[in-house]
Amino acid sequence: MIISAYQVNNVLRVYGDQLRQTKISNRPKNANATTPDKISISEGARRKSIIDMVASDIVDKITRNGPNGNVEQEVFEKLENEFGGNLTVSRKGPSELIFKEIDENGETINSLSIEDSEFLSYKLNEITKDAIGKNMVKKSES
Repeated sequence: MIISAYQVNNVLRVYGDQLRQTKISNRPKNANATTPDKISISEGARRKSIIDMVASDIVDKITRNGPNGNVEQEVFEKLENEFGGNLTVSRKGPSELIFKEIDENGETINSLSIEDSEFLSYKLNEITKDAIGKNMVKKSES
């Protein structure tokens, strides 16, 4: 039996058309609509994220207006106790905090070095996160 090139070509063309039709029929009807990605965050990561956001907000309030609220005052008192003196804080740029040592009358004694300010900034964030974490536990228990 002799099979011509024309017949082989026709068989391949029909087979290719069938494959294309199968792919088209298996495609979802609304292929252009994108499905949103689902992100699953563990409870611990979500809690840490919330603590970080709230801590950042509290530190920002302290640097803009001073420690006015209960949590803000508590956090700043702990920072002053660790430092061993009265402090005031202001913002220099978006991420740099400047700490100054003050006397009982509220007058500046001296500005702290960059290293000391960076350390106190780190401690302020840590103390704030710790205080928020403890307050979150208290709220969830009651």
